[in-house]
Amino acid sequence: MQKKNASVSGGVGVEGRNWNMEELELFLACHHGIRKAAFLVGDCGPERIEEIFQYTDLEQCCIICPWPSGDIGILEERLRNDAARGLFHAPRSLTCVPYYQFEGMEGTWALCPIRCGGEDILPLLKYHPAYLSGSVEEGAVSAFRLWEECRTFCRNVGLKTWRQGKAPLFLDWEKKGGEEKELSVILPVYNVAPYIEKCLKTVTEWKADYVEFIFVSDGSKDQSAAIVKRWMKQDSRIRLIEKENGGCASARQAGLEYASGRYIGFVDPDDFIDGNMYRKLLKAAMCGSFDISLCGYNEYYENSGTVKPAEDSLWYPYLDGCYDSDKIKELITYCRVAIWRGIYRRKFLEENDINFHTDIRRFDDLPFKVETFAQAKSVVMIPEYLYYYRLEREGQDVAADDERLYVHFDIFRHLNRSVGGMRNQKLTDHLQMCKIQTHRYALSKIKEEYREEYLKRTREDLNSLCDFRRTYKAANMILGSGIAEEYRKIMTG
Repeated sequence: MQKKNASVSGGVGVEGRNWNMEELELFLACHHGIRKAAFLVGDCGPERIEEIFQYTDLEQCCIICPWPSGDIGILEERLRNDAARGLFHAPRSLTCVPYYQFEGMEGTWALCPIRCGGEDILPLLKYHPAYLSGSVEEGAVSAFRLWEECRTFCRNVGLKTWRQGKAPLFLDWEKKGGEEKELSVILPVYNVAPYIEKCLKTVTEWKADYVEFIFVSDGSKDQSAAIVKRWMKQDSRIRLIEKENGGCASARQAGLEYASGRYIGFVDPDDFIDGNMYRKLLKAAMCGSFDISLCGYNEYYENSGTVKPAEDSLWYPYLDGCYDSDKIKELITYCRVAIWRGIYRRKFLEENDINFHTDIRRFDDLPFKVETFAQAKSVVMIPEYLYYYRLEREGQDVAADDERLYVHFDIFRHLNRSVGGMRNQKLTDHLQMCKIQTHRYALSKIKEEYREEYLKRTREDLNSLCDFRRTYKAANMILGSGIAEEYRKIMTG
């Protein structure tokens, strides 16, 4: 462990002290069973340690120091003197030890790093603390890596990550009983036997035991379910639900109701992924306790094998992690319909009653996308293209060019109620932009014999929430004058 720059006689800035100490003190105060704690001293001085003692009531404390023995002696003397002066209430047993002499504590205890490098915390986890709470500097060993190491024996993990020039992030985790997983991946299956083997291989490449893969056979008539059953024999994380055909939405909803993960992901089993996709998404999600974690995706063309990164909204502030609800609402307009390139916190979905509309037979990911971005309080993106979306496959909904496109009007009737009913004008504007883009897409490909009917319904739909003047103005501001003019032509004929 390297010696830190901070001197034991020095202080720290108010900003650093307030951010870290309030959370660590609150954690220790809220967990009354913690009577013993070891503080791993990083970039801090004795003021930080004394501040903890002012608001906690520990019986035993060990301060793990990265300093020379002379500096440790100075720290011990200062703490004794300040306690004698009544500046704080010292634990009954208070010791200071060099980093390499620490060998854990007996019974139930907490390890509390204070602005330390993750590489300094990791070796101490072999002593199995029941709690891990404090702060870590951003580096090679992340808060997520520390959580992975201690999740089987720690009851709670609360780690702030300090980032250079960026707002800090906070990982907040509590061990649950039973069979709860950290991540459930749901895969709706219908006649995808030629492709599902590759999907299975890539999604199960990451061997974490806290993940489950829920395949939902939606009345599939080929060998897809049989292939999944064969894989189940060699991987206990795979589950299979078999049901009558009800459409993709009903299959995803069945998987959602069965899932036990704290986060939920989706894969279409004719697609495939980078083997590390879900670890990277979960790491990003957990380190900042985000509602949604997203990555980029590739378009994979079946006939040629060509791979093309999809242009999408992988930009700031989302790459740093965004807690601005107005900026998140913008993703309704700017983010493609691709729910399988992300994971979603299950508690967030439940609290906002976000489910799949089982009466919708296709494009059910569109309302899910809009409703999640309408309600999310936090989103993070990682700048990697980790999902492979297969195109040019026979029978795909994306190839529809006939009356099947009328489903858009059923979708937007749902969204008029769920999102339009929130009475938020900015949100309504983005829903209108989503409608414009969806209907432009449909009108560009629908067969001529269905075009007039689709156009008639489009005008009715676009007038259902907002008048022409408001939507035209919003389209100019959000989508640009070119698309605004297309909207005007759609509405005026």
